Amino acid sequence: MTASKNLRTFLAEYGAAFPQDYLTIDKPIEPAEYDATAILEHLDRRGERPMVLFQQPSNLVGELSSVPLLMNVFATRARCAFALGLDPEQTGLPLALGYAEKGTHPMEPVVVRADEAPVHEVIASGDQVDLRELPIPIHSEGDFGPCLTMTLAVKDPVSGAYNVSFIKAFYDFDDPRRLRITIHSPDSERALAYYEERNLPMPIVAVLGHHPAFYLGSMGLTPYQEDDYHTIGGFLGEPLRLTPSHTWGSDFMVPADAELVIEGVVPPGTRMIADPFGDITRQYQAQTLRPVMNVTAVTRRRDAIMQDVFAGHHDHFTAGQIPKEGTIYNTLRRRFGDVVTAVHMPYSGCGRLACYISIDKKREGQAKTVAMAALLEAWTVEVCVVVDQVIDVYSEQDVIWATLVNVDPSRDVDLLHNVPNVFTTQMGGSKVIIDATRPLDRTMPEMNRVPQDALDRIRLDDYLGR
Repeated sequence: MTASKNLRTFLAEYGAAFPQDYLTIDKPIEPAEYDATAILEHLDRRGERPMVLFQQPSNLVGELSSVPLLMNVFATRARCAFALGLDPEQTGLPLALGYAEKGTHPMEPVVVRADEAPVHEVIASGDQVDLRELPIPIHSEGDFGPCLTMTLAVKDPVSGAYNVSFIKAFYDFDDPRRLRITIHSPDSERALAYYEERNLPMPIVAVLGHHPAFYLGSMGLTPYQEDDYHTIGGFLGEPLRLTPSHTWGSDFMVPADAELVIEGVVPPGTRMIADPFGDITRQYQAQTLRPVMNVTAVTRRRDAIMQDVFAGHHDHFTAGQIPKEGTIYNTLRRRFGDVVTAVHMPYSGCGRLACYISIDKKREGQAKTVAMAALLEAWTVEVCVVVDQVIDVYSEQDVIWATLVNVDPSRDVDLLHNVPNVFTTQMGGSKVIIDATRPLDRTMPEMNRVPQDALDRIRLDDYLGR
């Protein structure tokens, strides 16, 4: 019988296929002293973004942790494609469309008995819980403190649907059984509001290690009350295995094949200081008051690997970039047909703030109509640039070139005021639309190009002796 997909099956498969892109570091490091992120930053500045497993990280009391730390899993589009079972050499539009297609095939999860679930091999509950035993990293020098950056799951109290979303959880220096959490997923916020209106604690769990497709599946732009445990199965290509939680039993299910799960409750009305944190925009989120999570249990595999995201870098950007590209593209195609030819959320915009769209333009005004529809689909986008289909939206140089040579700022640039955005960027409450397509109502010089038949006829290796 084939083993269910989990983090270790992925590591084995990816390590065998791309050993040069999977780095294991055996030397002891101190994640809470920035060792992990400093190593990743050095690699990033060299243009290298391998997946890195730190075998000997220290925990928060300075001792060697029994749990290794894995980071940078999502740092390249090719690696994400491999995780999704797609072609790692097709990292442009085919990857985005392949992702979107998987989101249309949810699967009913299967249930595994608690005593057979790998995530329950080691259990600490009540006074046994001590989060200081984990190798929780501090990412940037101005951060509030050690922070877990993977997903938390909540259960909608009305529909029973589970919502899985990336939420920061800061270690609370005052209590080794408490986290300060930054809930910003709309579905999770709705659930929290429901519980707080009734003065009830909200069950919540953190999932700190699983197959990358589990996390990529959680990033899909799914409708409210659509169960993410079902959706994630479509991305795994098999039903997600669930098991009753240690704290609530079958009333709250957790991923059976996770590496490590933290269970807890969010007490109603309690707020404590959290942030700053160097987040997705490569800026610090301001310090504010956030809910807390009182931990009831920590369950894990015997040889658990704790996963973390390298915040404010490609590891962070790509996980949200690919899902948004496919979703926006499909939405625009449903409305505008084959006028829309490609969509890209560039790294320069952190995979969230900018959107490049290419179209087969038929008439003036079409580009702005497409851009406005894109802004409605993805609220994170602050700048939308529309170019002609001959422009490769995955080449930022070409997009900028089109913007510089085609745009008349007096008519092609529009500023939309008073449009809220939760990201605290310099754009504030405004968004920008740029029509960088060639105008059809006045004369413009043609863009020079080598004939396509010549490109098709010439095989470069024939002339380079390879």
